[in-house]
Amino acid sequence: MTSDDQEGWSFATARVPAQFGAAIHPLTPGLQHAWGDEETLCGLVEDQIELYRHLFDREDASACPICRQQAAAAPTRPCEQERLHDRLLAAAAGPMREDLLDALRQGAEIKLWINGPAVSLAKHYAQLDRIVEGSPALIAALSVNGSVGLARVEHGPWQFIVVLPDHGSPLIARARADR
Repeated sequence: MTSDDQEGWSFATARVPAQFGAAIHPLTPGLQHAWGDEETLCGLVEDQIELYRHLFDREDASACPICRQQAAAAPTRPCEQERLHDRLLAAAAGPMREDLLDALRQGAEIKLWINGPAVSLAKHYAQLDRIVEGSPALIAALSVNGSVGLARVEHGPWQFIVVLPDHGSPLIARARADR
């Protein structure tokens, strides 16, 4: 991404449409519904439908017209940069955190954001050999028995490696970008 690509970029302009799970009523298998928190957007409850492991597509010809309309009217949600930014507000204050927060406010590319066993993430995704700042704490956070989140954000000549533990503050390290 160049700075020209990001002209006018903001959290507000980067919001994304709401997403809903897909559901089918057995009596109308050709009609797909949007699953909300406790019912479809057209009012079908869980014991009336079959839930699927894909998202409702309001543009699909088989989409329920009421669900389609309700999905289109649903509030947008924060983009991934805004969601990560908000999680990082709990990280220890310092120049690296401020640089990363600023990069996310400019639309920095999130190359990776996954959750899984900390040790496996360290081995396969963290690229610990590229870290130039903040490695001791980051390595310690990835040496735990349990799951964590791991994000890699590229901005300019740097890549930020972020560990997002289930409990506790996020940890940030700075690495050379892998370009």
